[in-house]
Amino acid sequence: MTRLLGQHPLIQVDLDALGRPVALRWGDHLESIEVCNHWRIEQSWWRRPLVRDYYKVAGAQLLALVYRDGVDGTWHLERLYD
Repeated sequence: MTRLLGQHPLIQVDLDALGRPVALRWGDHLESIEVCNHWRIEQSWWRRPLVRDYYKVAGAQLLALVYRDGVDGTWHLERLYD
């Protein structure tokens, strides 16, 4: 099962030397992670652009889909997998 989060909460992400996520933080939770998959979407360039780098990540306690907003540089949690 999967749980899509409606608000896509802001998270903090620690990156390695190549810019890949290695840890996620939100609230009091800190989770070391590994990237399982990565892709980019770019849409609506004629309006407010939508540029996102998506990462499916796995840690000891979670499997999640996170993304980096390429327009404003923020990181968001989009989906949690059971």
